[in-house]
Amino acid sequence: MSEKFDIKAHIVGACTFVKFRKGDLWYRTELGFEFPVPVADAGDASFDAVIKASMLMRYIRKHAAMLETARAETVEA
Repeated sequence: MSEKFDIKAHIVGACTFVKFRKGDLWYRTELGFEFPVPVADAGDASFDAVIKASMLMRYIRKHAAMLETARAETVEA
């Protein structure tokens, strides 16, 4: 059984831009967790190369939940 994702540990510090792929900006937390930020969500906002992690918590949480769901489905199969 895997450990539960600790969002609090990942929102400390900053996130660094990694790459742009298929309409998503990919960032990495200081602990190494990579997650996408859809460009469509940007609106008038700017996304810098380094952003305070707490500002991206929504995207970190969303991607972690998606990965956990996929992991659970794989285990059930």
